[in-house]
Amino acid sequence: MTPPLLPLDDDRYWADPYPVLAELREHHRTAVTPDGALAVLRWADAEEVKKRPEFVNEGLEYIEARGFVPGDPLYEWRRHSVGALNGDDHRRLRGLVNRALTPRAVEKVRPVVRGHVRDLLARHAEAGGFDVREHIRIVPFLSIAAFLDISPTEAAEVGRRMQGGGADAFGPHVTPEIRAAANATFAAAMAFVSDLVADRRATPRDDLLSRLIAVEEDGDRLSNDELIVLFTNIFAGAIDTTSSVMTSMFLEFARRPDQLELLRSAPDELARGATEEVLRFRPGFYAAGSRTIADTEVAGVRLAEGETVSIVIGGPNRDPRRFADPDRFDITRDPTLWSFTFSMGPHFCLGQALARAELQETAIAIATHTRDLELVGEPQWTSRTMVNHVDRCEIAYRFVE
Repeated sequence: MTPPLLPLDDDRYWADPYPVLAELREHHRTAVTPDGALAVLRWADAEEVKKRPEFVNEGLEYIEARGFVPGDPLYEWRRHSVGALNGDDHRRLRGLVNRALTPRAVEKVRPVVRGHVRDLLARHAEAGGFDVREHIRIVPFLSIAAFLDISPTEAAEVGRRMQGGGADAFGPHVTPEIRAAANATFAAAMAFVSDLVADRRATPRDDLLSRLIAVEEDGDRLSNDELIVLFTNIFAGAIDTTSSVMTSMFLEFARRPDQLELLRSAPDELARGATEEVLRFRPGFYAAGSRTIADTEVAGVRLAEGETVSIVIGGPNRDPRRFADPDRFDITRDPTLWSFTFSMGPHFCLGQALARAELQETAIAIATHTRDLELVGEPQWTSRTMVNHVDRCEIAYRFVE
């Protein structure tokens, strides 16, 4: 049977993909994207793709398919990105990074996040509300600065240089304008981070970049290019997708006052469940790509070596075989039953602990400092982008200390 088409070229799909995915998933294990890639829709098949050795993360071929070529700043950045490496190269880089990313660094971000969300709510209280999509980005931005132990000035400069739409270059519809903006963004960001690396080599500090420079295992260290790419990877990855899910958190609680009241009844106890439910219900990324390194089969489909498989995250995240009544938003679900949002297997998200901590503290701040939270107008989801986000998310609320 020929798999049905996944309508990625249709704006109506992006406005609300979940009914489409539910219909496809009920009758088919897979679909096909407009560019011919196999799209996996069910939890068990997605898990199989990410855990079986015949499948690896897409590397340079992913951006080559989007028009990037050797010499382009984004292409050269991608060469050393931990998400694009596989096998021994990936294990080596991830092992070195894990030695520098400590639980203590994640925990110290919690009060920073809670304070910044509270301040944001207080700042807009007199106006009675604000656009979360526009203003929430400052929270993960300041949080990652605290996590990386870099100065506000350094963080502001990295952030300024990374505002050129780099995430759009990984989406399903990349135009020449998006490529030009992404290349300019990555060129500027890597130039500045290169200067930061040189500064920390000359004068080490008690910060993550200095620890990454110093980290060593069996005589192996991170190269200069790896340091630059890794730092920009951590910085950018911790802002765009986290701000997207933070916006979704406000959105879903504004729509569901009963769930928000439940969270208010025990915010510290229910914040984890609230976070996992928002991550499941509104993942930051729309899809995760893999490719085959041998002839194989998945979801009943034969694949030749080198073929691409796309996991459409909204599919497994709302698969009733994994989650009971999956289209119901319920913060009391078992939080240990993780969704596919942070992937799994060797490429399980490197920054997931930081993102979860930030989102849990955001949930607590919403429960503690808002009353009468509601949406002003209906947000529209942006079409054909890798990071799921709305055009705006206007909210109204009363602020409480």
